[in-house]
Amino acid sequence: MTDTVIRSQAELPPPAGDGDPDREKATLLGPDQLLAAIAGHLTQGSPLIEWARALGDLHAALIPVRLNRTRLPADFDEARVHIDIAEIVSEIDSWAFFHVPREPGARRHTHSLGEVISHIAKTYADAWWAVLHVDDKAQRHEAWFHLGEVREGYAQLIDDVQARGVRFPLRWRGIRHTPPS
Repeated sequence: MTDTVIRSQAELPPPAGDGDPDREKATLLGPDQLLAAIAGHLTQGSPLIEWARALGDLHAALIPVRLNRTRLPADFDEARVHIDIAEIVSEIDSWAFFHVPREPGARRHTHSLGEVISHIAKTYADAWWAVLHVDDKAQRHEAWFHLGEVREGYAQLIDDVQARGVRFPLRWRGIRHTPPS
């Protein structure tokens, strides 16, 4: 992961809605594009594609941690995976600040764009794991249905952002995972 420099709000340019033409050019991934990016079926275009794929892979790597910690490889570094996820979320949020409209009067979403994409990547990884490994047909259906709901929620969110009715908050980096010493 590349090191991301987080700037204070005072150092950042004014939010979108100020006539900045670069913000008008940025296109968020549509729901099908986002899922294809997470799956690795899209490889070129927006930097969001690479970040979405990486988040999907990282969240998939964490599934065994949640299932059975005793069966993990000795060299598995859970803290490093969480750190990598946080770094990618920060990169997405930095990109979004400069490329996604931030209409001052729009309602603020509860999560940053990076957090939203990370959640979708986790849901995608969980749903595919369930489809491939769970014997109970009802559980597989529930996982796939939940992914469909998340996809639809993202589609509505993107429509609202493009209509300038919603803006993403600036992300707080939060309490960070640190590797054990």
